[in-house]
Amino acid sequence: MSSTLFPAWAAVVFAVMLSVLLLVPFAAFQYRRRGGLSVALVVIDFAILLYVLALATYTLLPLPARTTDFCTVHTAQPQLLPGRFVLDILRESATRSGVTGLLLNPALLQVLFNIALFVPLGMIVRHYGRRTVLVAALTGLAVSALIEFTQLTGDWFLYPCAYRLFDVDDLIANTGGALLGALLAPALRLLPDRGPTTPDRPRPVTAVRRLLGMACDWLVVSLGGLTVTIVFLSVVQNRTALPTPADDFLRIKFGTLVFTIVQLVAVLRTGRTIGEAVVRLQPVDAGTSGRRLLRWLIGIGGWSLLNALPSPIGGTAAGIALLAAVVLVFTTRNHRGLPHLAAGWYVQDDRADLPAEAPAG
Repeated sequence: MSSTLFPAWAAVVFAVMLSVLLLVPFAAFQYRRRGGLSVALVVIDFAILLYVLALATYTLLPLPARTTDFCTVHTAQPQLLPGRFVLDILRESATRSGVTGLLLNPALLQVLFNIALFVPLGMIVRHYGRRTVLVAALTGLAVSALIEFTQLTGDWFLYPCAYRLFDVDDLIANTGGALLGALLAPALRLLPDRGPTTPDRPRPVTAVRRLLGMACDWLVVSLGGLTVTIVFLSVVQNRTALPTPADDFLRIKFGTLVFTIVQLVAVLRTGRTIGEAVVRLQPVDAGTSGRRLLRWLIGIGGWSLLNALPSPIGGTAAGIALLAAVVLVFTTRNHRGLPHLAAGWYVQDDRADLPAEAPAG
């Protein structure tokens, strides 16, 4: 993969990974700040995250290998003369003529790229950050300075010397791009609205909302368990003794089981899972502890326990249970799904003043 495409590809990969890692806090925050999620909100916020990561990847990647002659091979001396890019453009123009030559002028293309790279930043700061044109331009200057000093210091002294050029003209072009973006920011009003802005108004229970809650439950158990596993492995690797069968169990299953118990505690205390709390859903009547235990066992608890079984049968059964849960979210009234169907519950928005009416029959 070329050095031009690699940073873009890396930004996409990092954006997807961060989106998964941040889904639970992001959804919880938006449901309390705006009252819910919309397609426009998710798409726009993902685009902003992707853009920010692209700024970072194009600054840092690809990382060169550290060698003994690193500073001999990489001799990036800072360019401190403002306006030097004009001389570079004129010099390149001497070997090219006509419109085609101008369009292929590498010095001009570099300046235009630096301007274009910071136009979205100015638009974001002014439109979504609701800041002035001056603040947007100064933000562009600050971000550009951070990038240039990162390059000047060899990624803040990760490398013994700079491997990319510190260029004062880049500061000028980037700041100009942010200023241009701030002036163009009103064009973003043509985009779809980002969704609800009334956090206290109850909203319908939809299949998508139920599935989002289920996804949050899965992430809490899976990522929480992975965190426990990583901590455990860091301890085991510092030991001289060979891992025991108990260590193998702790490494593979213990973290997931810990957060499965956390989910159980949440259901027994509140009647709902962590994911349901994230998307502000609750059962109409939480019922007795026995029904709460049943709700947990038929839902995230049972799925986690099946996955913890050492035989492949457990994983197969967990997959079948998950498929059934997804299908029943779409096919049951009130989108209550398999766990609430087993417990005899109906689901409502936790901001609703009155319980949702249970369908007859």
